[in-house]
Amino acid sequence: MKQFLTLALMALGFATYGQSVSPVYGIIRENYYTTVVDPFDPTFTYEQFDYGTVRLGTTIPNSGIIDTLGGFVYEGLINLTGAALNPYDNSYIFIGADGINTIDLNTGEIVNEAILTNPISESYFDNFRFNNSDSTMYGLARRYISNPTGPGGTGEIYLAKANTNSGVITQISAQSVGQGFALAGSAIDPYEMVYYYSDGSNFVGLDMYDGSIYSSQPFQISNGTYFDNFTYSCADTSIYGLVRQNYYTSVQDPIFPEFTMEVFDSATIKLGKIDPSTGIVTTISPSSLGYNGYSLGGGAVIDPETLTFYFSTVENIVGVSLETGLITSDVVNYFTDGMYFDLMRTTENCKFAQKVRLAALTNSLSENNLINDNVIIYPNPAEENVILKATQSITDIEIRNTVGQLVLKQSANTKEIALNTQDFESGIYLVKLEMADKNSVIKRLIIK
Repeated sequence: MKQFLTLALMALGFATYGQSVSPVYGIIRENYYTTVVDPFDPTFTYEQFDYGTVRLGTTIPNSGIIDTLGGFVYEGLINLTGAALNPYDNSYIFIGADGINTIDLNTGEIVNEAILTNPISESYFDNFRFNNSDSTMYGLARRYISNPTGPGGTGEIYLAKANTNSGVITQISAQSVGQGFALAGSAIDPYEMVYYYSDGSNFVGLDMYDGSIYSSQPFQISNGTYFDNFTYSCADTSIYGLVRQNYYTSVQDPIFPEFTMEVFDSATIKLGKIDPSTGIVTTISPSSLGYNGYSLGGGAVIDPETLTFYFSTVENIVGVSLETGLITSDVVNYFTDGMYFDLMRTTENCKFAQKVRLAALTNSLSENNLINDNVIIYPNPAEENVILKATQSITDIEIRNTVGQLVLKQSANTKEIALNTQDFESGIYLVKLEMADKNSVIKRLIIK
């Protein structure tokens, strides 16, 4: 039986649009089962999991064709709560039965294996993602504390980071920030350095510098509705996910007819986004996307070029416009039964992102001087013109948008430069300045 949040799927056939789409990487997982005779009733048999195979795969998500990289087969068991993709060294990281594995995206070969260890206390490492602005993998160190005097116990989770070479888990949080997390995904804001997860009732942000709770807001969403499979978009600095609402039917209890019970009937899913500061979930899709569920381990990815949110239903990879909430592509995966494409990640979203909020600085989004006070940009926010002024000569200028695209590059040899920005689209830009002393300064520029 395949993994779904809900049981049924409705098949749709949408045409795939001819857009330039970024490749997506993930784990191709195939399960094998053995038919077992029920020991209590030999007339019945059931399928029991025997073993599985794991390979690294890649796809253009609106093609439906998933290719294996290198033909290598890894361990059969994986941690389905997280994965990391490092776009700078072209590596993909997942956790298997024996530890953390790093795969070369060019060859598909495992280039490093390490046993995960937490020097403070034994723990798991879940819900992990790669952060592009400091090239570090963050996740939740999770452990269960049993009760030595009786039944029951408590859970503990800490924001942590893991060294992919050594396998050492470093806890960042000074104390536990919660007892558990929902299997809804995770998101990293690389600019503000905040890690987001769901505890089921609240949308929680953790400060990636000290592991403290940066924000925690109850989900502002209608009763019986959930916000899952969420991920951060560097294209517009928003967090998108799937808004799922379940519907139930009252059924008479077959054993006790005087009682009724609620049985799952169907569900609707739509694209939505959340404001982490308020917990308000806004639905973007004008109507249901036509599916009752989605793969728990599929994850979700955003293509910053086409502004598309992709998710997996196991049988299909579905693309949804971030702007309209409508399906832009819906293709069937060319799989054999029992295969999955899990933990989807892309190299393009948030590539070249730079930290805006630094350690020990205010949480305010309006902080202007990112690295030091030796360079100022004004006005900021700007409209048509901006002035760069430094205490020493600026030799080179590069300006990139949040997707990492280079929008301006020029050489200089002066302490003050005037730039015309009237052709820039509204949004956030990162300005990299090479100084006469060979040091670099990175500043944030906002265009209204």
